[in-house]
Amino acid sequence: MTLSAVLVAPPANAAPQQVHLPQPEGPHAPGTSLLHLVDEGRIDGLDPEGGPRELMAQVWYPALPLPWYERADYASPKEAARQEEFYVLPDGALEGAVTNSRRDAPALPGNHPVVIFYHGLCASRTDTTAVNERLASLGFVVVALGSTHESDLVEFPGGRTVSTADPTFCAAASDFSTENQAILNRLQEARVADVRFVLDGLEAGTLPLPSGVARSADVDRAGIYGHSFGGSTAAQAMLEDPRLRAGVNLDGLVVGPVRTEGLDKPFLVLGSDYHDDKADPTWADFLPALTGWHQWLRVRDAGHYRFVDQGGSADRWNMREVMPPEVWTANFDDIGDEPSQRILLDYTSAFFLRFLKGEEQPILDGPSARYPEVEFRTAAGEGPPPGR
Repeated sequence: MTLSAVLVAPPANAAPQQVHLPQPEGPHAPGTSLLHLVDEGRIDGLDPEGGPRELMAQVWYPALPLPWYERADYASPKEAARQEEFYVLPDGALEGAVTNSRRDAPALPGNHPVVIFYHGLCASRTDTTAVNERLASLGFVVVALGSTHESDLVEFPGGRTVSTADPTFCAAASDFSTENQAILNRLQEARVADVRFVLDGLEAGTLPLPSGVARSADVDRAGIYGHSFGGSTAAQAMLEDPRLRAGVNLDGLVVGPVRTEGLDKPFLVLGSDYHDDKADPTWADFLPALTGWHQWLRVRDAGHYRFVDQGGSADRWNMREVMPPEVWTANFDDIGDEPSQRILLDYTSAFFLRFLKGEEQPILDGPSARYPEVEFRTAAGEGPPPGR
């Protein structure tokens, strides 16, 4: 999908309104911690210097309710400032924003399913912090990954930063040319290897996790979701790794073998008004190839970035005033902050509650009066949902 928001100017006199992160609704207090990971056994094919694959990840988890642990920042000052520039947000929208999660708090003992998150093309691991806090409060361990040398900026311990290695990376979703598909496949191969590396580390207990997290993470119940290109990563990782039992694509194209091979596992596709099987040929191939339980949900009047944290604050930030109408429509549209964020949180968490915890979630089975903006679609774009 387009990153056309980067072509317009931010509000000239915008108030420094911080990104809205709702109080998580689950019974548990969320904790979070940054993880510096190095896969010594893998040369990073995206690194111009050919070093080992190095990642910054972030974990959210059910924590002991200990109020003396400080609430974590949304992102480091360097990363937050660069994200504000990348997404063309008002100054102070992310920089200095504080989350609901306690930094490095000890984990709540238990047996918690694992969910992996991967971001959109050149984007950030923090993009769905609200979703990750909700999942942690409901009893999930969530690991969000940032793709080094692809992401716009990744900050490592000590303040070292790494930016996008090749400008063609960030433009690769602009069309469906053979050249761009090759770039996306290359990026996705690195991402899927990242996911498998993290799952291996969780199984082996080798990740530098806060106290109690490793013991509580149940990799036998693992799922994955992603926004935009991250949704493709989720699908391809599920195809390659049997440990991943369920997945969600938030308004993303699909590349790699999974585009035509499909999946026989539970998979939810949550899409905008402007992303469907007619506008995106990858969806035309992928959706009919899903043979396990699946639903395709179209969210009316929702743009591409309503499926990340920014979508819950776009109206408060008056983003419509600084964008050409067609850019506003593609990126946010008129659904509104509260409905879009509620749909994102409720449907994503309902999916993982059903397929990783076995809890019935009726909102996944058909239209609901509480969510009039959500339309159940089929792979052909017409008629009732497949119900599989």
